Amino acid sequence: MTQMNANMNFLPEDYVEKRQAARAAVVFIGLLLVVVGGIVGAYLYTQWQMKAIFDKHDSVNRAFEDASKKIEEAKELEKQKARMVAKAEITATLMERVRRSALLAELVKLKPGKVNFLGMELKSKEVQAAQGPARANSDLEKARRQQEGLPPEAIKPAVVDTSFDLVGIAPTDAEVAAYMTALQKCTLLTDVNLLFSEEWVRPGQDKDKGEKLRRFHVEMKINPNADLRGAAIAGASADKWVEK
Repeated sequence: MTQMNANMNFLPEDYVEKRQAARAAVVFIGLLLVVVGGIVGAYLYTQWQMKAIFDKHDSVNRAFEDASKKIEEAKELEKQKARMVAKAEITATLMERVRRSALLAELVKLKPGKVNFLGMELKSKEVQAAQGPARANSDLEKARRQQEGLPPEAIKPAVVDTSFDLVGIAPTDAEVAAYMTALQKCTLLTDVNLLFSEEWVRPGQDKDKGEKLRRFHVEMKINPNADLRGAAIAGASADKWVEK
């Protein structure tokens, strides 16, 4: 009897069910919190582990950006260099490789003391067309040059054939021959030819009684490889004429 009384439950069944449901809800919520806490903890632990990787990634990105800036600066410097080279080429085509004053100074320096000049003539002729037209740049090359701020076509230096005629007088043919030898050895000149050497009397003097001189005509060309644009002309001697 006593055992039966101990096993008997006098609580209402709905109350018991509510208590069991509440207990189950508490257990479920506890388990849910444990699972959520585990997930959050795993996420935070993963983020902590990945922090070094993210920092390394950011460092690589910064290095890449710095390298990109340097590459762009280098490209801009290359463009400026190309523009300067193009301007230098244009300037080179407009400058005389051998200035007339330098040529005259050299002709005077080489002549014997008793040789005098009567007349000179300098003639220039462009011979670039004789080499054939330059090949036109492709559209891709033109676009690249336009992007770099350069002219569409590369400027080719003009090739100029410059000849020089000199008429002078000398006491004898010996002075004429000495002058011809000096001119032929000059690195500024090429194709030095004596066209004629004849007897000559000064105007106003008697042809029979006047002083007999030799009038000569020399034809020569300026050496196309001679370049005095960077040389000092005043006081320069023959060994300073540089031939490229």
